[in-house]
Amino acid sequence: MSAFFYPPWGVVLNCKSQDINSANKLGELALNLVSMFNTKSLIGRILYVVAAWLSESKYHVRETLPRFRESYQSALKNGDLEVVGYCDKHKSQYSYFVGQELTDL
Repeated sequence: MSAFFYPPWGVVLNCKSQDINSANKLGELALNLVSMFNTKSLIGRILYVVAAWLSESKYHVRETLPRFRESYQSALKNGDLEVVGYCDKHKSQYSYFVGQELTDL
């Protein structure tokens, strides 16, 4: 359960001190913990926060799209419809930013 709190702490760290590297390390730590302990119920939420709020500071928007897809599928599988909606919104928005046709999505 503690893995769920690392990404939001990374968001705070990124916003307050603009320490992008440390913020991304917290997100990666959370993803590693979730995969190590196989907590499938949390992976959709954690991937969403990492993709939407941490990865965009360090990586190109195009590189975050696969994480949104993975988060969407995991959240859908676990019945977390709130995260499904958030992922769909961000994935569509980011796809538009990189020039993809929305009708193709």
